[in-house]
This record gives sequence, C-alpha cells and structure tokens, in this order.
Amino acid sequence: MASDWPRGKAIPSVPPAGKVRNWSLESRHSCAGPGDRPNHRDGDRMQRGMSDSESTILAPSSAVPGWTAEYAVPLGGPGHLLLATFEQAAIGIAHLTLDEQWISVNQRYCEITGYSREEILGLKIADLSHPEDVSASLEFIRRIRSGELPEYRMEKRYVRKNGAVIWVNLTVSIVRSATGDPLYLVGFIEDITQRRDAQAEASRSVSLLRATLESTADGILVVDLDGKILSFNQKMADMWGIPAEVFASGDDARAIKAALDKLVYPEDFMSKVMELYQDPAQASYDVLELKDGRTFERYSQPQRIDDAPVGRVWSFRDVTSRLKAEAQERALTQEQAARAEAENSQKRASLLAEASRVLSSSFDYQTTLAALVRLAVPALADYCALDIVEADDNFERIGEAHVDPKKSKLLSEVAHFPKSALTAKHPLMRVMATGAPVLEADITPAFIRASFAEAEQRRVVEALEPRSLICVPLVASGKPLGALTLVTSGSGRRYEIADLSLAADLARRAAIVVEHARLFHEAEQATRARDDVLAVVAHDLRNPLNTVTMAVSLMLEATPMERVQERRQVEIGRRAADRMNRMIQDLLDVKRMESGRLTTDLKPEHPAVIVNDTIDMLRPLAVGGMIRLETDIEQDLPLVLADAARVQQVLSNLVGNAVKFTPRDGRITVCAERLDDEVRFGVIDTGPGIPAEQLPHIFGRFWQARTSDRRGIGLGLAIAKGIVEAHNGRIWVESHVGLGSTFYFTLPAEIEKTA
Repeated sequence: MASDWPRGKAIPSVPPAGKVRNWSLESRHSCAGPGDRPNHRDGDRMQRGMSDSESTILAPSSAVPGWTAEYAVPLGGPGHLLLATFEQAAIGIAHLTLDEQWISVNQRYCEITGYSREEILGLKIADLSHPEDVSASLEFIRRIRSGELPEYRMEKRYVRKNGAVIWVNLTVSIVRSATGDPLYLVGFIEDITQRRDAQAEASRSVSLLRATLESTADGILVVDLDGKILSFNQKMADMWGIPAEVFASGDDARAIKAALDKLVYPEDFMSKVMELYQDPAQASYDVLELKDGRTFERYSQPQRIDDAPVGRVWSFRDVTSRLKAEAQERALTQEQAARAEAENSQKRASLLAEASRVLSSSFDYQTTLAALVRLAVPALADYCALDIVEADDNFERIGEAHVDPKKSKLLSEVAHFPKSALTAKHPLMRVMATGAPVLEADITPAFIRASFAEAEQRRVVEALEPRSLICVPLVASGKPLGALTLVTSGSGRRYEIADLSLAADLARRAAIVVEHARLFHEAEQATRARDDVLAVVAHDLRNPLNTVTMAVSLMLEATPMERVQERRQVEIGRRAADRMNRMIQDLLDVKRMESGRLTTDLKPEHPAVIVNDTIDMLRPLAVGGMIRLETDIEQDLPLVLADAARVQQVLSNLVGNAVKFTPRDGRITVCAERLDDEVRFGVIDTGPGIPAEQLPHIFGRFWQARTSDRRGIGLGLAIAKGIVEAHNGRIWVESHVGLGSTFYFTLPAEIEKTA
C-alpha cells in the first residue's frame, strides 16, 4: 500500500517479462490494531537478489515468506493503488495458494479474527472456522479448485482468538492467468455478527409476536393503508367462521364481504370501515351484533412507523359470555339489593311496628318515650336521647340509653349540661331553630368544638367517641316539641339518608304520642273538672228538687178537678220536675259508670214483658208526636238475665231519641229476636238517619248531633251503652241518611241447667 513505500522514491515501473524474481519483506508487522500497522518512515528496506535498478516488482507489506514473483503485483501506476485498496479495505481479504497456504492477509482480516499476521501464518484455514462449518468450507474450496464453481458464498462461523464465535459472510473465488490457468485463491470476509444477532432477535420477536397472536383470545387482522391484508391469526378465521384462505389471499374486499353476511347491521359496519380507511390516524371502538346472537367488541388502531400511519390493526373480541355474565351479575346484584332492601324494609317495619306498640301502650308519654329510646339501642344507634321543650323553653331529657352500660354515666352528664352550654351549631339547637333534621355522617373534632361552649363539656362528649349522628325534630301542629338524637360509636356504623328517613318516622310517631298525651291529659283534666261540678250540682239539686216535686204533688192533690186551668199549670210544673229529676239521675248514672259502681240486679226476665212494659209507658209520648209505635217480637224467646228496670231505661232512651227525630206520621218499631245464645233487641225508626261521620261519636258522653238541641244533655246513649255492657251485652247502630236508623243491643240468654 502507499504508506508502505519509502517516501521520496519513485514507484518502480512494471518489469519486462521474465524479469520477475522472488521478493520478501524485510520485516513483518502485527495486525492486532491500528497502532501496529507498519511505518516505513525509518526507511524499510526490501531485500532483493539484484540491484535497485533491476527492481521492477514489489510485494505487499502483508506478504508472507515464500511469496514469489508469480503472485507479485506490478507496482507501476495502478499496482500501487491496488495495494493501497487491499490494505485499507473495510472487509477482510486473504490470498491463499491453491493448496490453501497463506499468501497475504489485510489489516481488516486480522481485526475480524483477532489474530496478528504472524499468528495467522501458523494457522490453517480450518483453525479459524467453527468446527461445525469446517467440512462445508473445505467442500466448497475443493469444488472451486476442480472448476465446478467459479466462486462460492456462504455465511459461516469463525472462532476468534479469544474463543468468541462470530458470524462472517465469506466469498471465495479463484484468480486465473490470461490463459485461464488457476493461480491462487482470494477470500473476502465481512463480520455480520451484529446483523445475525439482530436477525435472531428479530426472529425471536416475530416468533413471540406470532405465538402471541395465535394464543390470544382476540381475532387479529393487520392491513396496510390500501386495505391489503398483511397478517392475521387463526382465531380471526375461527371466530368469524371465515376460511383462513380468504384472509391469506390478502384481498380485504373478500374478507369484508364474508363478514358483512354475518352481521345484524352490516351497513353501519361498512360505513365505519370506510371512515377509518379515509382517516388512517383515527383510533376506533365499536360493538358488533352477529346474526347468531353473539356480540363482538371491535377495536381498530393505526400502525405507525416514525409516527406516520403505515397501516391498521383490527382486533375482534367475542364478549358474548362476558355480557351474559355481566347481565347475570347485574341481575344478581339487583336481586341481592332488592333482598337487602326487603330485609331492611322488614326490619324497619318491625321496628316501627314495635315502636307503635310501645308508644300506644300508655298515655303517660314520658314512660312510652323512654321505652322508645331503649328500643332504638342498639337497633338504630349505639346511644340515643330524647329531649322535650318545656314551657320555659328549656329542654327536659325524657329518656336516654347507651349500648355500653359503662358509658351511661357520661351520657347522663351530657343530659345535665345547661342550655347555655350548647352553641347555635349544636344539632339540637339547629333542629329546634329550623325544624329540619340534621345528619352528620362523620363527626369530627372540629364539629364537637363548634357544638359545645366549654372544654370540659367537649371532653365528656369526646369520651363517648361519637362517629355519626342523626337529630330529628318531634313536630306537632307545625311546632317542634322536642328532638330525637341517634349516635353511633363503637359499632362504626355510618348513617345515611335511609337512616334519616327511619329516624324521622320514629320522631313523627313520638310527636303524635306526645301531642295526643298532652291533649288527653288536658281533656281528662277538663272532664274531671266538669264531672266534679256536675256531681256537686246533681247532689246539691236533689234536695231542693225533691222539695219542689213534693210541693207540686201536694198542690195537684189539693186542686179541685173542676179547676182545669190551674191543674194544667200544676201538671206542667210536675212534668218539668220529673224531667229535671231524670237529668240528675242520668248525671249520677254516668258518674257511677265511670267509677265502676253502676249496679245491676240480674234476674231471668222474659224479653216480651220488658218490651211491652216499656211500650205501654212510652206510647203516650209517641201518640203526642203522631208517630206509630209498634212491636215485632219473635215467639218462644228464651229468658234473659237482666235488670228489668235498667233494660227498660235503655229502651226508653232509644225510643225517646227515635221519637225526637222521627217526623210526624213516622213509624218506630221495637223488635226482639234470638241470635245464637243471645237475644237481640232493636229500635227501628223512619227518621232522617245519621251521617256516617257522626256514627263513631254517637255513644259518647255529652255528644249531640245538633249543638243547638236543648231537648237533652247528650247522656242517653252513653248511659244505654254503659247499662248494656254491664249486662255483658253489645250495642251498635246502623243508619243510612234519608232512610232512618236502627239501634241494636244484645242480652245474654239464660242457660238452662240440666239435671
């Protein structure tokens, strides 16, 4: 090469024929690295067998001993360039004799194999080859020498000096003379280890990709920008039921046509495909319904190289089973939710029913509300309290309960906090101020600090460890009466809207009980006061009334019969005294019934006798009102156990009422008939009837259909009811407006004793 020729000396010209002689290098240079390349600045000398003037042939610096003129390269002109190219080539070059002896190797050949030139001289070709590739290499060389092949190319393995195996691309050809005779072999090697490694890695990646594609549950289809099918997996063919040959053909039109025949909505699918072909950068998702009932999810992603779309990957996933499972799961979830809701509703209904039972057990609302508080723990809360607003606008703690008896004392301490200890942000104060319920799902230290004024009060509340709170008002007539407070603690339960609704239901029931109890007590006090007054009045009026009655009777006896006008006036006075006496007697009877001191003298009596005696007594009253008074008594009625006078009092009250409300020319019928082991009496009139809304009150004390009616004081039916019940009988009324009314009552029949 040019660097090997002494500077300043002309390159010899090509010698004449026959002048070539053996040449050898003065020194041999290692090719372990670029720094080992020969340097002739010091003036390498070529030894020759003749003078410099005779030098016409020069051997390359890499020539090996034994290099003869028959392999020499003329160095005149192009020869020098040939040597330079040989030594600086990017591939390894070696010259060998026909019997595979080294002639020369270039620097790159040494670098690839890792040996120096001197080390290569001591090796055979087979020493550089991988043992598994030796026989193939020798066979190719044999065939070249024999003329079967002009050259051969192969990829084979070399073993470097350090033992590493490398891959090379080897090309070997034979150099011939002008007459066609073989002269020597020339070999070229290119290190392709990195390429082979890259190919192996690519092959592994492709293999992995193919294995992944074939093992995935999705159908995969890869197309280029023109829609040509580049790749697919077997799952794609199987799930669509389309022969793999259709996809393997690369014709997307055939594949699309086959798929359209299986879709419920082929037009929508085709429209989307065309849209994606027109916009290769767009990603897309869709759900496909097949005619056989299956459902596919369709995904489409652009394939990119250097961020530029080069194709598209379609994937199809059969989600039929998943959708069915999800539907079943939703149905199961809904069923479980419905069951849970039903159970909660049942628990709620049971709790409300029990609460109603507790609240209705007594008109002593303090007792019943305290029981309600105990019922709420632990069913609804870890601790509960109920406070009522008193007349002085202070709170009275009606009841409290804690699931942990050890903390009941703390709860009692909270109950004794003065009202001033509660800030405006305290739930109880907020409820009483607004009438709206309060739900604190999570009680925080900040909430406690904001609700209580003093640190000591906050310490007591914090010791109760409240977690969640509901406070609902007890409202009656639009005004808060108090509040029910529910708190969770150790259970960790967190209140929700449904809990607030249940608490509100309890509070409404409690408020009704409080309101009714208060009204009851007020009414009871008013009734007691009225009864006390009436009892005093009735008692105090009896003596003067008896005097009046006695005086009127004496006047009537002393007045001659011929003095008709005077006797009429005296008779009027006597009837008035008798009427007043009956009123007083009614008042006393009511008082006796309330105290349980109404006495009856029960004896066997015949129903017909009781009815007829009463009718005879009341007939003048009916005749005076121009009303027909009739009887309808069943034959052979059994005897009844009765106080005849009291039963006649009942009939008198019922017939007297009928006479008052039956118009002229009307009819009143008193009947008696057997009904199982009882005798049923009835008073039937043709009066105006009683409105349905008045029937529940008809037997009430001091109740009158018309408040302006002064013909009685509203005790007749109440007394009748008390007398009948004292006989272990029943009394009721049936009425229709415009048709009249029927009052029934029963008396037990006497049971005949057998001998």
